[in-house]
Amino acid sequence: MCAIRQVTEKKASGVHFTPHELACFVAQRIIRTLSLSTISTMSVLDPACGDGELLLAFAQTLSQNDLRKATFIGVETDKQAVETAYSRFTTFPIEQFLLKNQDFLAICKQAPSQPQLFFAQPECAYILPSVDVIIANPPYVRTQVLGAAKVRELVTAFGLSGRVDLYHAFLVAMTRQLLPGGVLGVITSNRFLTTQGGSAIRAFLAREYEIIEIIDLGDTKLFDAAVLPAIFIGRKRLLSGEKKPLTPIKATFMRIYESTKGSPSIKAEVKNSVYAALASGKNSDYTVGEQRFTIAHGAFSLPASVDDPWNMVTLNEDEWLKIIMVQATTRICDVAKVRVGIKTTADDVFIREDWHKLVAEFQPEKDVLRSLLSQENADRWQPKKEDVALRQVLYTHTMRNEKRVAIDLREYPKAAAYLKQYYTQLASRTYVIEAKRQWYEIWVPQQPLLWQQPKLVFPDISPVPKFFYDVQGCIVDGNCYWIVPNRDQHPDILFLIAGVANSQLMTRYHDLTFNNKLYAGRRRYLTQYVGKYPLPNPTTQVSQAIIQLVKELIFSAPSEQVRLEKEKHIERLVAQAFGVDAL
Repeated sequence: MCAIRQVTEKKASGVHFTPHELACFVAQRIIRTLSLSTISTMSVLDPACGDGELLLAFAQTLSQNDLRKATFIGVETDKQAVETAYSRFTTFPIEQFLLKNQDFLAICKQAPSQPQLFFAQPECAYILPSVDVIIANPPYVRTQVLGAAKVRELVTAFGLSGRVDLYHAFLVAMTRQLLPGGVLGVITSNRFLTTQGGSAIRAFLAREYEIIEIIDLGDTKLFDAAVLPAIFIGRKRLLSGEKKPLTPIKATFMRIYESTKGSPSIKAEVKNSVYAALASGKNSDYTVGEQRFTIAHGAFSLPASVDDPWNMVTLNEDEWLKIIMVQATTRICDVAKVRVGIKTTADDVFIREDWHKLVAEFQPEKDVLRSLLSQENADRWQPKKEDVALRQVLYTHTMRNEKRVAIDLREYPKAAAYLKQYYTQLASRTYVIEAKRQWYEIWVPQQPLLWQQPKLVFPDISPVPKFFYDVQGCIVDGNCYWIVPNRDQHPDILFLIAGVANSQLMTRYHDLTFNNKLYAGRRRYLTQYVGKYPLPNPTTQVSQAIIQLVKELIFSAPSEQVRLEKEKHIERLVAQAFGVDAL
């Protein structure tokens, strides 16, 4: 099988088999929560068992006496993987095991007559027993890969809402299969911890489980998957009125992320693997080969609202955050609107650098060509000026009678001639037509009147904050966001926002509060995060000093040395405004 086909099939199925060391780590974390001495029998299920790695790791972690108590059940759609698992199980001293080449979600559906997710074969009548323990690494397949029909099927069968991923359905199905008081240990994407789209899953897990431990494995790259993994371990809540005594649980968390700088006051310990560092149980920095990681542990508590992310902060970090919030008088979302850039859904048609090279009859009129700010332009304070004028977007919207409308192509014959060359491609965007829009429209044009207003622009993904000021009326690309102040706000509020948002203090606040890093230390800057940034009182002397310094950085061209001095001054002022020490 060629490499491209392998990648495509992996993405479609969401299958990433669990490495042995990770499987052992998860098994150990689950087993340490069980009172094995009081258990006479124990059933352990992996609903997407692959070649059996997680179940075998669980078995290998048990003592011989406890192993004799256990029955292992694996379900897997891949027949070859099931055969491999069977061969591995028969060479290990497991007395009781059952492997089924079936679709776990199909088995668990509420309505038996519904078709299976991935197979055309008739629905099987096999019924799985409820189990004491589930250990799993279910597949991750997002909505756009699943397709609308599969998503509707999952929503109906498992009561899902929001942006559906296949592992969401597995979480619901596994919970149904678990006995009250049983333990679930599952490897998932860490996105559900912090994103707005994960709020439904957070609510579900908080309702169904007593949380034992959450481990955010961050950017450790412990297995071959595009997602950043997390481990959720929880005990299923007892049914109403059930009196089975259970030991109270104090939920804990652990997080690990690669650190380029590390904690300056902490000398990194040398470990031979990430797992050895995780097993140390200490808040510290560790070096593994040439990489440096920062690990933090602490008590975990649920936020007041399911819409809020699940923060994992130590006592010292929590105290620091509380000081920030006491000093803050407002948030960005209270004084300004954070918007995403335009989404053309046909960038190769609408966005170009070579409009001037086109044949004259296909060169769109200047009125509909607008400069476009993108990630490539992003820098602190000011955009990279040499790039600003290069890319332009054919902007297909205007304002008429105080309403946003598509331009009339009869008024722009050259733009019309250019767009008609791409009629088949643009008209094939069925969602545009179904929304009763013109075939040539940009899908998400935002508000044309606001482009002319002063605004802050920032990239959606960046290793460091890059909030910069635009007063040239540029349009913002979809890989960036932009901020325009509310009508009742003084225009200078943008300079205060820029000073705070570009600071090291707010970067630390972002990491602790939203904890949504990608690989190589890159951060996600989304509306739901940036909008919640705290701001100090803009009328104070300290805030006014921040505003003045930011203006000097934006409107002048200071030397590198002067710029660095002014940025250090802003850092000190931002820390002073929030009542903490400068970082």
